[in-house]
Amino acid sequence: MRKAVLKSIYELAEKDNKVIFIGSDLGYGTLNNFQTKFPDRFFMEGISEQHIIGMASGLALDGFKVYVNTISTFITRRCFEQNVVNLGLHNLNVRLIGSGGGTVYAPLGPTHIALDDIAIMNTIPNMTIISVSDEIEMKSMMQETLDHQGPIYIRLGKGGDP
Repeated sequence: MRKAVLKSIYELAEKDNKVIFIGSDLGYGTLNNFQTKFPDRFFMEGISEQHIIGMASGLALDGFKVYVNTISTFITRRCFEQNVVNLGLHNLNVRLIGSGGGTVYAPLGPTHIALDDIAIMNTIPNMTIISVSDEIEMKSMMQETLDHQGPIYIRLGKGGDP
């Protein structure tokens, strides 16, 4: 599903020049086509998740539709305060894409196990939580995120899920 969500972001960016992608410590080559075609709307910020939420908030306040992608536990637990204060309370159009929901990243250690991500995000005002079951659902759902008002948390499995 990860490939489907990233492909969908690229397709949304082709239609809407307000779409911005921010990644945190993603693999080399992730969204190369996006970076090449829209270099001014592609940011790879490294391991600085709290900063990324602040950055995304500022861009959203300026009218952009921001898609942020990183590991589930980092975008939920590590950024909880920023998600509440910056995104939820201001009802901003930032789409948080959390990769590795559940135990799929368990081999990387306990900091990567996302068993509580949905519960955490459910406490944030105005937050919509989405967990799709397959690539077909993902593609359809991503079209709906473009004009949805408010923050969204999109929970993904590991990535190569059918």
